[in-house]
Amino acid sequence: MPISEKWFCEGTVPGKRLGKLKHCFLIDKLIFQGKTPFQKVLVFNNLLYGRVFCLNNVIQLTEQDEFIYHEMLTHPILFSHSNPKNILIIGGGDGGVLREVLKHKVSQVDLVEIDKEIIEISKKYLRFVCQDSFSDKRVRIFNLSGEKFIKRAKNFYDIVIIDSTNPFQENIAFPLYSLNFYKNIFNSLRRDGIMITLGASFLDFDNIIKGTFKKLKKVFPLVSIFRFCMPSYHCGEYCFLGASKKIDLTKVDFKRIERRFKKIQKKYKFRYYSPEIHKAALILPKKFKLN
Repeated sequence: MPISEKWFCEGTVPGKRLGKLKHCFLIDKLIFQGKTPFQKVLVFNNLLYGRVFCLNNVIQLTEQDEFIYHEMLTHPILFSHSNPKNILIIGGGDGGVLREVLKHKVSQVDLVEIDKEIIEISKKYLRFVCQDSFSDKRVRIFNLSGEKFIKRAKNFYDIVIIDSTNPFQENIAFPLYSLNFYKNIFNSLRRDGIMITLGASFLDFDNIIKGTFKKLKKVFPLVSIFRFCMPSYHCGEYCFLGASKKIDLTKVDFKRIERRFKKIQKKYKFRYYSPEIHKAALILPKKFKLN
């Protein structure tokens, strides 16, 4: 791990920043450092961001802002669907997306995480993220690749959420950005199903986001971009890409969403997502509009 004099300097991510920037965090306390069969893991405390979780030298989440990522990856598409019951999460071994999905009245959630050690690390060191989500009776956990799992699912899921690491060619997430993978997701979804996946920083709009968008459009008739800001990530402003068989994610019924949100909000806390934030996430500058 790139640790020098109590500093962690993040490894570069794909795109324009490759080898050109350093993004460093002071390590106030080292919590865990190790290697699973699939990836390097580092957990440490930082006085500004709290507990920090890294995979393969790249920040995945911090205690201070993880809720932004997890709420925005989950709620815009679950609220856009009129009745989401069967949910698939590919990746997401930290349990953050699972925690958010379980706020909805879902019947079954399948979590497919190839690296079972990440789940155990989360239970031990990232309880603020996963809480008790892994033990919920609605949850089934599969420790195999999402690429293999999705091939056997046909016309079953209402929502598919891809919560993976960046698509480096040599890492385990790379197949989760392929055209064949998106075709298999399409086949796994019901007629009004929706999927969502990580895009990139808007700095990489031309060389990453556009390419993923075009790939999704070859499979799904409707594709939308959701903006979100993540202070602990390189360059701050990122996006998710939502794709749907039938539902236009830019023209959902926000009055219906507001009613559902108010009901769920009586029981569960939302730290970032709201119907207003949902609407705002769909507003893009002219430069970033692709439809």
